[in-house]
Amino acid sequence: MSRGLLLGMVLLSAVPLFAEPRLSITSHLDSKSVLTGEELTGHLILSNEGKDLLHIRGVRSSCGCTTLRLKERRLKPGDSAQLDFVVDTRGKLGRIEKTITLHTNEEDSPHVVTVDFHALPDGMSGADTQAIFESPCASCHLDPGIALQSEPLYNAVCAMCHASGIKTRDSSALKHWISEGNAQVGMPGFKHHLTGGQLQSLIKLLQQ
Repeated sequence: MSRGLLLGMVLLSAVPLFAEPRLSITSHLDSKSVLTGEELTGHLILSNEGKDLLHIRGVRSSCGCTTLRLKERRLKPGDSAQLDFVVDTRGKLGRIEKTITLHTNEEDSPHVVTVDFHALPDGMSGADTQAIFESPCASCHLDPGIALQSEPLYNAVCAMCHASGIKTRDSSALKHWISEGNAQVGMPGFKHHLTGGQLQSLIKLLQQ
């Protein structure tokens, strides 16, 4: 075997058979805490650290209160793009988590980024909890529960904020909590948005 052929085989074996894109994400929040009702803003820096074109096929947020804006979706190797996000904090209180999911042309797609921050009470009034029944929040906190009862209803509109359930089992306390809410802890009152049957089905479920 000639030296030239041997050298060519060595060089060829050192080159990856397939050039691939590789997404790198850096997250930035303009503030780690805001007063409830204020907008939280930030952005993600999306960089292609791979050797092939990165195609960002889609981006979505975990709920309608988070809006996303991405201008450039095709990144050459070494290029970056900025994905801006705005979170509507009306009706929110305490530590809040939102996720942003990015779908790309990589094998390990999708990528999920978690954004967490604190929504602080605005004076003694707590949060404007009823704001979640308005657009765009209602698309997650109200509309999915229409005509549902018991566990399906809980999973549709309650579990996102109360994944571990409610500690009390007292029927009167549960009825007041669900119907009237508590602005000091960010709990909205559902009395104008649930039927009597739905309310009772939730009480029975939470007493189990």
